[in-house]
Amino acid sequence: MTKSIYIINPASDFPNYVSAEILAVSGFRPGAAMADSALATVAAMASKDFEVSICDENITPIDFDSPADWIGVTGKVNQRRRMIAVADEFRRRGKRVVMGGPYASLSPQHLRDHCDVLVSGEVEAISEELFASLARGNPRDNYIGDKPDITCSPVPRWELFPNDRALMGTLQTSRGCPFECEFCDVIQYLGRKQRHKPIANVLAELNVLYDLGYRTVFLGDDNFTAYRHRC
Repeated sequence: MTKSIYIINPASDFPNYVSAEILAVSGFRPGAAMADSALATVAAMASKDFEVSICDENITPIDFDSPADWIGVTGKVNQRRRMIAVADEFRRRGKRVVMGGPYASLSPQHLRDHCDVLVSGEVEAISEELFASLARGNPRDNYIGDKPDITCSPVPRWELFPNDRALMGTLQTSRGCPFECEFCDVIQYLGRKQRHKPIANVLAELNVLYDLGYRTVFLGDDNFTAYRHRC
């Protein structure tokens, strides 16, 4: 039987340089500076017996009436209050909630009471087991991923994302960082050793982004390259 999951990237708890507030105050339609790669990547890991839909709250309102069998909530530390509010509301409506992402990996104890399934760490190596258990309806309370070989990371399902409302798409070429920036928490959940995607994988992802209209290359930090959307 086909199962369904609705994966959500909640809005930030406060305005920041990648949030949509500046568009709103300028009178423009909702949008995001960067398309959220977590949504599209996790969507690509779902097994074939899952129907997947995604929501970036910077762009579209959350559908709290979603008929999906499972609700997925991801996010970073700057989204923690909204992540909890969204998860609690879905559970109040009788939905089963899976939470994961950077904040779940850094502070799982803060989210444990707000979800049915908590996923910490990186998902590639445990995705088959996770989605199989969700499909059966008998997942464990917790799943912990390690530092996987990201050569096996799938091409994100960018066709599910509202690309017309993102200024930049994202392409992750590596994970982990050798530097010691005191303001950054990346090394805490991705490690210091960089793991790289093969060139063929990177080119395949670039082709997908190009076909969706992204053009100008934007170089971000050591962990991703972003493509600016054609105006």
